Parts: sequence; C-alpha cells; structure tokens
Amino acid sequence: MPLCEHKRTEFLMRRDGVDYLRCVDCDQVFEAEDLEQVSAYDDAEEEPQRRKAS
Repeated sequence: MPLCEHKRTEFLMRRDGVDYLRCVDCDQVFEAEDLEQVSAYDDAEEEPQRRKAS
C-alpha cells in the first residue's frame, strides 16, 4: 500500500498556538507545521534539474 501524501486534511483544533489537522484519507492526526515541512521537501525533490546553457 502506498504512503499517504495527506492531500486532503481537516482542521481539528488549536492548542497552545499549535494547529492540529487530520488526514481525511488515512485518519492520521498531526501538527500543521509538520505537514508544511513535508510538502516543501517533496516539492524540492520533484522539481526537474535545470542545466545552464553553455
């Protein structure tokens, strides 16, 4: 089974300034800032490498 990418989330609550989200697909609960870090990392990996023109 492939890993869930947590594309569909819902807000659960905010506690002590931390937002908690739940993934609609896999039901995992996590801090919103954890998801933001993963998304930024994934985007960087998927970006094609560009070569300089010589």
